[in-house]
Amino acid sequence: MTDDVPLLCGARVRLRPFRCSDIAARLALGRSPEIVLAFGGDPDAMPPYREDDARQWVEHNMAHPLAWAIEVEDRLLGEARLDHLNRRDRRALLAIGLYDVGQLGRRLGREAISLLASHAFDVLKLHRLGLRVIATNERAIRCYRACGFVEEGRERESAFVAGRWHDDIIMGLLARDHQGCKR
Repeated sequence: MTDDVPLLCGARVRLRPFRCSDIAARLALGRSPEIVLAFGGDPDAMPPYREDDARQWVEHNMAHPLAWAIEVEDRLLGEARLDHLNRRDRRALLAIGLYDVGQLGRRLGREAISLLASHAFDVLKLHRLGLRVIATNERAIRCYRACGFVEEGRERESAFVAGRWHDDIIMGLLARDHQGCKR
């Protein structure tokens, strides 16, 4: 296995290493209330997105051994990561975030996940990818299912969002079940 972050290219999506110029691009994406809520945050409690926030986001991803910038038509769209890599058990957690509401629903997340899963299983030789998603994020859950992830469990009332409790759904994908994402 390798910790290098290679360029991964699909038909419309490109996963690439982060670079310093991503600070301005991430700042321009800002912080959408719809996306904050989908990630399990409280949009009413979020301060405006500042340059320092964008800088920290880029620096964090640049320091991460398995983090990719998601690019569409040469524009930054978000991030994709393999977190908590466990080489012995050959598993990791998938994390993905798309930050442009206008680009949601175009199946770009599916393409990014398919690229990352192929890399995880074919190059890194992982056996399993896992993830957790707040149960109210139906768009993401549909995307994960289309990519072959199955619900493996539910953590009841584990996310406190805007004064209410929500469940987290635990999902997983095994290498033998990975066939890319359905269109």
